[in-house]
Amino acid sequence: MKVGINARILNTPSTRGWSRYAVNLLKELSGMGVELVLYSDRPLHPFHIDQLDNRFCRVIVSPPIRYLLWEQLWLPRRLCIDHIDVFHSPFNFGLPLKATCPLVLTLHDAIDQVFYAPQVPLLQKIRPRSLTSWLHLWTARTAASRIITVSEHARQDLIEHLHLPADKISVIYEAADPRFVPDLNHDECERVRAKYGLPERYIFYLGGWEVRKNVSLLLRAFAAADLANVSLLLAGGRAHEIEQFSRTAEELRIRDKTLLLGLVDDADLPALYKNALCFVYPSQYEGFGLQLCEAMATGCPVFASCSTALTEILAEGGERFNPNDPAPLANLLGRIACEAGYRDRLALRARARGQKFSWRRAALQTLEVYRAALAEHQ
Repeated sequence: MKVGINARILNTPSTRGWSRYAVNLLKELSGMGVELVLYSDRPLHPFHIDQLDNRFCRVIVSPPIRYLLWEQLWLPRRLCIDHIDVFHSPFNFGLPLKATCPLVLTLHDAIDQVFYAPQVPLLQKIRPRSLTSWLHLWTARTAASRIITVSEHARQDLIEHLHLPADKISVIYEAADPRFVPDLNHDECERVRAKYGLPERYIFYLGGWEVRKNVSLLLRAFAAADLANVSLLLAGGRAHEIEQFSRTAEELRIRDKTLLLGLVDDADLPALYKNALCFVYPSQYEGFGLQLCEAMATGCPVFASCSTALTEILAEGGERFNPNDPAPLANLLGRIACEAGYRDRLALRARARGQKFSWRRAALQTLEVYRAALAEHQ
């Protein structure tokens, strides 16, 4: 099978959610001998491309062109010229309205419609940039022969809020990168500990710091737990967010026990999880929650809010808490810090659940979606 991929998000070394999904899926597909053709309107970064099997993968970059023309004119012509069997965009949009082959879209969630849209003023919704974004998303959903999403919760949101046909949507779970393992080298753990000046015992959070991620609840819960010789480590924030949460920590009188790292090197993440007492994910809305898989793969105990897809992904792999009340999380933090054996039991649960997620399984299921789309198209 010859599969075209909209790979334009791989033009930087960034390894956030969509790019992690794309790279891990492509690595598995190229390793299975699927012929991949990666299309972009700008050069792709070697950090990503070097991870793929170049015997089964080639990159085609267009001449400089406006994005809309690239997506709707240049791209469908290339798909025809290259005799592509199936074309897949792995990041919510990026499909031409018409093409000679079936089109597959990975639609990770319906967060814009479910979580953000009710909060956006009407005047902001009708700004040219907002309308353009809506048009790209609508085009991709309309053009897609088949849609992949990453959890049953996300699937229900797509059906209920975007009114997509249920029989068009397949659920395929993501997974942690293969480098997230429970038996991480001791020297690597110590290297990362020294690099960031990590304390011996800390609670860990990694992710965005926007309001939806609910980091302020974690700060309040940590303050309420009042743990001796335990710090709170927050990673992922940007400069203005670090300043904001530094003020919050001061107000809660936990600034001396709070480490605000901001963005951290991707290579250091396995050890940051492994060294932690536990990983906490208090988000109010997630289509999947990849950090849960990463933490569980390293055997790090996990506490996650009982909201949206997080309950589904965590399942028996950790403990859940109310994302609107800091008290239940404060109790869990007290147990992990003080109760002998509790962390060990949670670590075993995390490892067992983490083994349920696999990029190879995800790639095999994605191939089935490609075959179904191709069969329907013929």
